[in-house]
Amino acid sequence: MRRIHSLAAAAMLLLGLLSPVARADLEVGQTADRPGIELIDGSMLDTGHHDGKVVVALFWATWCPICMSELPEYQKLYQAYKARGLEIIAVSLDREPGVVSEYWRRSGYTFPAAMRTDAIRQAYGGIKGTPTLYLLDRRGVLRYKHLGGLPYEELEKQVKALL
Repeated sequence: MRRIHSLAAAAMLLLGLLSPVARADLEVGQTADRPGIELIDGSMLDTGHHDGKVVVALFWATWCPICMSELPEYQKLYQAYKARGLEIIAVSLDREPGVVSEYWRRSGYTFPAAMRTDAIRQAYGGIKGTPTLYLLDRRGVLRYKHLGGLPYEELEKQVKALL
């Protein structure tokens, strides 16, 4: 009986080691992994899509009032700086992809949106609240991280410094 418990414990440990979990939180100065990302429209951003671009990874949700009020500002930023090498990827923490897809379609946002996946969890670590912003330089190094609302002027200042 004891051996069965030992085998069960070993199996649980092995499963825990093999299952995808969030990495330790990505910190300023660290290079982010850039996983391939399936977008809510079904298309894919391959792992090299962000190479050489300044990237804003925004973690948000449809149930987050701050997120809802700030998404138009991210659209404004995207339109103003996309031609200079800015990419924004909005990663939803919602549970229902259909809700996110419908919201995105109705809102008319043109920057890419995706659902959070295990690969994204592995790249960025745990998200403690919404919105959470990660700003990566052209080499994929995290240069700025912010939890909560962010005035447009501050967001633009941080992005312009890296473009």
